[in-house]
Amino acid sequence: MILEFRVKNYLSFREEQILSFEPSSDKEYESQYCAEVKEGVKVLKLGLIYGANASGKTNLLKALDYLRKFIINQKKDKTESTGIVPFQFDESCINEPSKFQLSFYLNKTKYIYSLVIDGKRVLEENLTYYPGIQPAIFFERRFDKEKEKSVIKYGGTIDLKLSDKKTIEGLTINNSSVFSAFSKANVEKSLFNDVFNWFKENFMQIVQPNTDLFGWTSSRIEKDDLCKSFVLEVLQKADFNISSIEIDEEEIPLDEELENKISGMNMPEELKEEILQKKMLKAKDISFQHKTKLMEKNLPRRLESNGTMRYYGLGGVLNRLVSFNTILCIDEIENSLHYDLVSHFIKTFLMNSTYSQLLFSTHDINLLNEDFLRRDTVWFVDKNEYGSSELYSLLDFKLHKNLSPYNAYKVGKLGAKPNLGEIILSEHGKKGI
Repeated sequence: MILEFRVKNYLSFREEQILSFEPSSDKEYESQYCAEVKEGVKVLKLGLIYGANASGKTNLLKALDYLRKFIINQKKDKTESTGIVPFQFDESCINEPSKFQLSFYLNKTKYIYSLVIDGKRVLEENLTYYPGIQPAIFFERRFDKEKEKSVIKYGGTIDLKLSDKKTIEGLTINNSSVFSAFSKANVEKSLFNDVFNWFKENFMQIVQPNTDLFGWTSSRIEKDDLCKSFVLEVLQKADFNISSIEIDEEEIPLDEELENKISGMNMPEELKEEILQKKMLKAKDISFQHKTKLMEKNLPRRLESNGTMRYYGLGGVLNRLVSFNTILCIDEIENSLHYDLVSHFIKTFLMNSTYSQLLFSTHDINLLNEDFLRRDTVWFVDKNEYGSSELYSLLDFKLHKNLSPYNAYKVGKLGAKPNLGEIILSEHGKKGI
């Protein structure tokens, strides 16, 4: 589970910003909100981010997702860009590297992964862990300008043979992570496996408003009857009057054009990888059986509302969150959904998950008026006069427990709201009316 995430000089973040999942001393709803990752150490399962449009909410989620993708994926060519975009509104930042740091717990052990990277190469990459009270070096990587290559040093407690260490270093290219090189190496299992698999298997890619979750959820319920029953129950509890889910499919061989289209689509990576490996696209025709007082009837997907399809997709996501230890970021969670569904989704996650974490952005301020929401889960992003995004916690305001965060946010006391102008247009703005 993530304890803390830091980012600096990336997208709209100029100065270092810190997102923390460390709970406050508040004991309210502790069993639902907190997971004990080690004896005496608890981590929050939920985080939500508010802010005006273009404030940087999405960029924070993208920063976390960039780190995930960078760690598990190796570039195809050593000259390929790293994909880093530094802060653009300060000339001194454009030529400076971006910095990331992620502190997390895995198997009751704390790890700290840090990365310093520019558009061409990794300058520093480190992993520290805590086998006991004191930290120990897992590996340290530095870029040697004279040799034009990375040099990797391992800690004394790492159980890798010398030949395996040399293999990993030989496969490490300047624009990719040590972990991605490890994934290509045929070496003995070690702690590398645990950490790499945590990023690859437990860390889901970001869900954005245009992410197609329909195919991903359909693929899961096709393979797993328990998942299908779970999603159906979620839809029924959401009052959609759906009594069953039916899936028919046909397989379509991939030609080069279709393969290229799928490669560029915004869909969960594991589904995309499965399709491209099999070179076969499963075209699914899904229908939902609705039960009313008068009759039962199957409706095809095209006749269902956007909200039903969105919640169907999120039903598969929710199944993943409560069935596996998963970390997930959702951008604009309320997209196409009634507020009550959003609230129901969050409560279901909190009540039924164990070691999963959900971080999402939202514009729906109704959540701030909910008694079930812990204040240490709420964050805001706002842009300063330099165009740089700043992240801060609701706890920073030290609101009295009897004061409503909802009301405070509405009247602008918490910031992170649009700074709107007058509603009367100038004369040239009215031209043509």
